Amino acid sequence: MADAMSVITDAIPALAEHLFAARPGRVYREAVAVIERPLLSHALAITGGNQLQAARLLGMNRNTLHKRCRELGLIESRPRRISTGKS
Repeated sequence: MADAMSVITDAIPALAEHLFAARPGRVYREAVAVIERPLLSHALAITGGNQLQAARLLGMNRNTLHKRCRELGLIESRPRRISTGKS
């Protein structure tokens, strides 16, 4: 864990400076996405795309994982079925 924290801590200043210049006002959201997107993608890859297993591996709710994956463009949104009210 200490090694992973060291790697991230060392990379943050360069990432922050890049985002300050490129995306002012969105630095926090962009920085989180830079880390979150590959993390979620990797968890899905090692679980064969199984969202429930990936969510358990990450320690998060499956619905939250699904929502974040949609927002980050990792999975496609399915069109919602519109009820016609007919049986």
